[in-house]
Amino acid sequence: MKYSFTLLEDGEREKLILESGGDLPRHVVLKLLAYLLYRKQHALEIEKGVGQRHKPDLVAQNPVTGQVQLWIDCGQIETDRLGRIVAKNRHAEVVVVKATAREAERYAAVAARDVTGHATVLGFDDGFTERFVELLRGTNTVEVVCLEETIRIVLNGEALESARQACSCRA
Repeated sequence: MKYSFTLLEDGEREKLILESGGDLPRHVVLKLLAYLLYRKQHALEIEKGVGQRHKPDLVAQNPVTGQVQLWIDCGQIETDRLGRIVAKNRHAEVVVVKATAREAERYAAVAARDVTGHATVLGFDDGFTERFVELLRGTNTVEVVCLEETIRIVLNGEALESARQACSCRA
C-alpha cells in the first residue's frame, strides 16, 4: 500500500510518498517520524541501497564520496545486525527508531553487547505511535508544529504530542 503525506511546516509544503512494501503501518509511521526528525539536517533517501549487506530505512550520503553520513533503521532490527552496520559505517551517525521509550531503553541496553561503536536509539511516549497508526490513511496531511525535545504534529486534523527519548548504545 502507498501512503501519501503532505507535510506542512513554517509555511512550506512538501509531498512524501511511502510504500509499505509489506511493512506494517507501525513501521511506516516510524519511518515518517524519523524522516520528520532528520529531514532538515540531511538530504534523506528512503529505502535506498548503499552497496552493503543491509539496506537502511532512511539514509543520507555525502554527495561527492557516497559515504554514508546518516543511517536510520526503524522497528525490529537484530542487535548483531546493528553491530555490523555500526562497524561498517564508523563515521556515520546510526539511529534506530522504536515505538516507545521503554522499547528504546531495553534495546539500547541489549545492543550495547553487539555494538563496537556508537548508535542512538529513539523512542516516544506510550500510545503516541499507536494513535498515529490509528489515524493513518492512504492520503494524509501532517502539520509539523515542533520537533525539539517534544514532537508536536497535527495528523489529519488531530494533534499528537510526545517527548522524544534518546538512548545511547555504546560498547
